[in-house]
Amino acid sequence: MTISTPIPKNVWFTALIASTILFGGLFLLQHVPLMKRDAVATALLADMVLTFPLAYYFLLIRPLQLRKWSMVFVFTCCCAVAYLTLPVHQKYYVLQLRKLSELIELSVILYAISKIRKIIAAFRESEAAFPDFAYNLYQSIATVLGNGTAIKLLASELIVLRFGLLCWKKPGKNPKAISRYTVYKESGYSALFGVLLFVLLIEIFAFHLLLVQYSRVAAIIVSLVSVYGMIFIISDLSATVKSPVLIMKDKLLLRVGYRWRTIVNTNNIASAEKINDNYQPDKNCFKGGITKNSVNVLLTFKHPVSVERSYRKPVTADKIIMSIDNVDDFIKDVEAV
Repeated sequence: MTISTPIPKNVWFTALIASTILFGGLFLLQHVPLMKRDAVATALLADMVLTFPLAYYFLLIRPLQLRKWSMVFVFTCCCAVAYLTLPVHQKYYVLQLRKLSELIELSVILYAISKIRKIIAAFRESEAAFPDFAYNLYQSIATVLGNGTAIKLLASELIVLRFGLLCWKKPGKNPKAISRYTVYKESGYSALFGVLLFVLLIEIFAFHLLLVQYSRVAAIIVSLVSVYGMIFIISDLSATVKSPVLIMKDKLLLRVGYRWRTIVNTNNIASAEKINDNYQPDKNCFKGGITKNSVNVLLTFKHPVSVERSYRKPVTADKIIMSIDNVDDFIKDVEAV
């Protein structure tokens, strides 16, 4: 059965506090008399950079045992929101607060740098088991720095940059693999990638020429975002091409690039059967096709498996549908192990 980890109530309380402070404060700021507006803006600034970080600490960090250094990230976000929404007078206070917090942020960065050797050692240890760069990088960073949301986002961005900017690097080989099966050829994903990349290149050029007539800064920002989108698309194809499904002696590594992955013991596989694009999965099934309507194999498990997903929380499922090239040979190899 596909089950998402329930969101703790404290997360909802924290989100409610953030919304109340921001939207309630801005509402008051717009409706108080002009002579009192500066005092209200200062009070709102205090709520943003003091009250909410404290609420985040007592509602999330302590009960959920999150890493305390995530307070730096939260404080930085609060300062950014305050700077963008409050009057000019309060923006001066925000800049002063940021100067004080920069020392803390520098300490965090230096701490992370000091752990690089441990991260590399953990990565090499994980890589010895499976040549899955995306998963191994996240696990090695999480092992050293903690398994928090900020860490997962950091690892995800590093993975995108690795496959996007270093797409020419060859994938690692695993001598333990009995068979390797790609997942992108029969689905036509390469052609779709070419179309998306071509359209994005046109959009970057045309939209930049249009915006630069009105705002040079806006044109640069939009162009940079579009370039990042292009890197993201390239990285997705690169990771998919270099991350085949692996059949080993006693394990099966299922994955589609860095989008998702799971390791299944071969004795946990109940069946592997061929399906077509019209197959309607039930709620117990994880949809792992490279595109929404591109699936050709259904794997059913005796016991639910955990599926790791990029940018999202893991889920458990007792069935997986996906697209695999040479699916008939794949099913024979799965049944043989």
